[in-house]
Amino acid sequence: MSLIESLLVFLAIVILYIIIVFILNKKGILKKYNISFMGPALMWRTKKGRNFLKKVAKKKRFWEAFGSSGIVLCIIAMILMTVMLIWQAWFVSGFTPEQKEALPGPEIALILPGINPILPIEYIGYVLLAFIVAIVVHEFSHGILTIASKLKVKSLGILYLILPIGAFCEPDEEGLKKAKTKPRMRIYAAGPTSNFVVVLICILLFSFVLMSSVQPAADGAHVFSVDEDSPAEKIDLQPGMIITSLNNTRVTNVTDYFYALHKTYANQTTTICYMKGDIELNATVTFTDRYVEHEKRGYLNNESFKGKGYLGTFLLRDSVFDNYLSALKNPFNGFPDSFLLFYVIPLLGYFQGYNPIVSPFTDSYVITGPLSVIPNNVFWIIVNAVYWIFWLNLAVALFNVLPMVPLDGGFLFNDVMDSLIKRVKKGLSDEQREKIVKNVSVTISLTILVLIIFPWLIKYL
Repeated sequence: MSLIESLLVFLAIVILYIIIVFILNKKGILKKYNISFMGPALMWRTKKGRNFLKKVAKKKRFWEAFGSSGIVLCIIAMILMTVMLIWQAWFVSGFTPEQKEALPGPEIALILPGINPILPIEYIGYVLLAFIVAIVVHEFSHGILTIASKLKVKSLGILYLILPIGAFCEPDEEGLKKAKTKPRMRIYAAGPTSNFVVVLICILLFSFVLMSSVQPAADGAHVFSVDEDSPAEKIDLQPGMIITSLNNTRVTNVTDYFYALHKTYANQTTTICYMKGDIELNATVTFTDRYVEHEKRGYLNNESFKGKGYLGTFLLRDSVFDNYLSALKNPFNGFPDSFLLFYVIPLLGYFQGYNPIVSPFTDSYVITGPLSVIPNNVFWIIVNAVYWIFWLNLAVALFNVLPMVPLDGGFLFNDVMDSLIKRVKKGLSDEQREKIVKNVSVTISLTILVLIIFPWLIKYL
């Protein structure tokens, strides 16, 4: 979907949202259910849930330790994220015009399946589930630490802007401002820290429980794509399948495949064997002329291709398949490269077309062990749900630790700055200190904002 098409679809959704909200407000339905406006968003407040938070917050020592460790974790993540944004801006500034054109536009910032290119519309269920988990965990953690710090939680609620865009735990603002620095910092750090905890739980469940049961369906050549109107398409060879034999030659990897294909010739009819999951399939295929097909399709051509057999498949390199599977099974083995590969799977799926945990590429695997009793489609639904909960919780945590107000990291940064100034400039009044902190905070916040949007803007510069 182009930028113009994305914006038009988004605009149509916004207009429909405005019309529905206007009608509901006119009929008094919003007021009846305690729903108010916060800018263009709708805010639903409720006092329900506070008793639950009070029960959880009773283990005060645990939550104080959790919040204190969270402060350290969030500050480390804040520094790393800031460095990463600076590096990213420097890196993309060196792109060629063609590389800049290939960059995704501003639509990638919208958590809207079907508009965001890395979130196809069929992912909407996973994204909504993950978003709900991320926001509820984040905001409830703020509430628990607020109560554990003997401060008041006024209400809980949800923000809507077309879709639920967040949940909130509304503390007593005056009480929060007057609180001591460390308890206040614990409250700010609690949200991102809890998201990080969910991330760790999801990785353990995803990699060491679910993916430990996943094995390659066979040794062979993994099909990435199939040319239209090719011999491969005519025998229903599809992406995700694994070629295990060609022209009576055993195929255990890509090298074997090309060795076997090189010995074929145009118009030859021979057998081919391939796997789809644990199902072995056999077919008879008639090759066409590789030189003629390459000429017709605009592929790199060579005189030596004349008379050679053409099947019409593009294959995954063995190393690519192995690296992905290794990262899925243990993203900490070979850290940080394996973890980065693990996290950017949706983005690589957008740029390269290969996402190893969605159909048809899940046909490359078989489920073994106790989890094999789960139906294949159900198993991969669970895998994707856990993955997206991991992915979105990490995104929420990393974004929220940025030193930019009104994010948690921005408030943490302000408190750190305030504490440092108190130690270095002991003679300053509270007003002078607050002014310095405010000026530094605004400067840093604007700088971070520019660094965030720079890769999207450079596409159009």
